[in-house]
Amino acid sequence: MISTAQKRGVTLLEVTITVAIMGIIAAVTVLAARHFDPIDPLDPHVILADSLRVTLETGAARGIRLVEGDDVISATVLPDGSIVADSLLHTERLSGMAHNAR
Repeated sequence: MISTAQKRGVTLLEVTITVAIMGIIAAVTVLAARHFDPIDPLDPHVILADSLRVTLETGAARGIRLVEGDDVISATVLPDGSIVADSLLHTERLSGMAHNAR
């Protein structure tokens, strides 16, 4: 009888089960990743997020004017990270996220 103190390594069955579980996790991850929609770089919220990043890096406020259809939308990104935007953007002041994104 082999005591647990003398046992070394793993059995082929343990390795096989581990590899199978990792394969299942990888397959589910790949399938889930295919369902993501590509981000539109001309989306006003993406433009606001990029402007917010630049504003926080430089410390200077940014004024943004966007044309969406026939509407001209104005927004100001402040160095403290807040965003003051027209109500047409449906943007929260402190997060810059869309109101309907909850």
